[in-house]
Amino acid sequence: MRSAQSLLFVYILNQSLHWFIIGLILPVSSLFMLDKGLNLQEIGLIFAVSSAAVLLLELPTGGLSDALGRKRVYLISLLFMLGAVLLVMVSWNLITLMIGYILFGIARALSSGSIDAWFVDEYNRLEPEGDLSSKLAKAGIFIPLAMGISALAGGWLPDLLGPLTSDFGAGIYSINFIAMAVMILVQFLLTAKLVVEQIHESRTMSMLSGFRQLPQLVTDSVQYGFKQIAVFLLLLTSLAWGFAFSGLETYWQPQVKNMLGPDSANWQFGLLTAGYFLSASAGSLLFTPLSKLMRMPVTVLLFGFRSALGILFLILAAQHGVAGFTVFYFILFMSNGIAGSPDMALFNQQLNENNRSTMQSLNSLFLQLGGMIGSFVHGFIAQYASISITWCVAGGVLIASAFLYLNVRENEKDPIRAVG
Repeated sequence: MRSAQSLLFVYILNQSLHWFIIGLILPVSSLFMLDKGLNLQEIGLIFAVSSAAVLLLELPTGGLSDALGRKRVYLISLLFMLGAVLLVMVSWNLITLMIGYILFGIARALSSGSIDAWFVDEYNRLEPEGDLSSKLAKAGIFIPLAMGISALAGGWLPDLLGPLTSDFGAGIYSINFIAMAVMILVQFLLTAKLVVEQIHESRTMSMLSGFRQLPQLVTDSVQYGFKQIAVFLLLLTSLAWGFAFSGLETYWQPQVKNMLGPDSANWQFGLLTAGYFLSASAGSLLFTPLSKLMRMPVTVLLFGFRSALGILFLILAAQHGVAGFTVFYFILFMSNGIAGSPDMALFNQQLNENNRSTMQSLNSLFLQLGGMIGSFVHGFIAQYASISITWCVAGGVLIASAFLYLNVRENEKDPIRAVG
């Protein structure tokens, strides 16, 4: 019989490798498109279409995971990701590249929350009274660490091995997609072997029956999300998070470039990119000792850290030098890392096994919807006011959303134990 410790190991290995694969193209995706001859407007269009595919499919694919099984749907997502990588590598114009990134969007929607839901279900089955928050915090140490290492590797690959692909007529950035394809195959084999799922009785059906059940399952889950006050309030906190962080992730690079001036180098941005993943990992590492030290309800803890995130946005907006920006930028992502696992655990406590993946996808949809709204709002403010002003707005939204956690404590389905 599998132990909770071995289950956690498989979950960490799976998700660390998953995000390592994604991180391989983060530093070069736009450069790859420029190398293909696209202009900045076309690049923006491709990313927008890919995001739209994720938004449209989040709920249906989450429902598919609940209907057919988390492992099965995740393996399908890897096949879509492999197809996307291969098509993008051989793409010859805007349309083929766009189709490739639509496939990336489908893969992301299929994988969203599937393995997370599998881990929560299996862990609850093994240890019904176990401390889920601490286990998710341990996973949160390794996943951003893997992504940070991947981002560094993705930045070095074109310089180290890119000339080899150039010799065969491909651009230097194609090496990143080749590495990604190899790692997807490895991930597929490891998942098929290591992820063992105890199928819930609601999923003992044929694939055709699963598709027939999908519309009703999605409808029931959405109604559940809006009728359960605790769930709805937590969905709103995700919306606020997506709104705020879209402004930071979009505009930190031009803000830093303005600070550095014309002498800025690409490796400096690479280090900052890796640094915020490492900071998030350190935050997850700090969660358990901090929670034991504070010994307070998880909702109060989340209220404090969400408020701190908003304040850090305001402090970051006031920075005029790279040194100060770097320090508070890393502290911000460390704080975000501390809050990530208890937030995820609190949300999962409100869910049932038969709708967990769908609700995870609904949560992701709210987060991305917040990001999409934020992109429009932040873009307008940054264009006609300043980047600092838009970060102040984002900080204010985060501080306001912190109070939602205090209301969750009064309305949640099950009482939350004191963290630690």
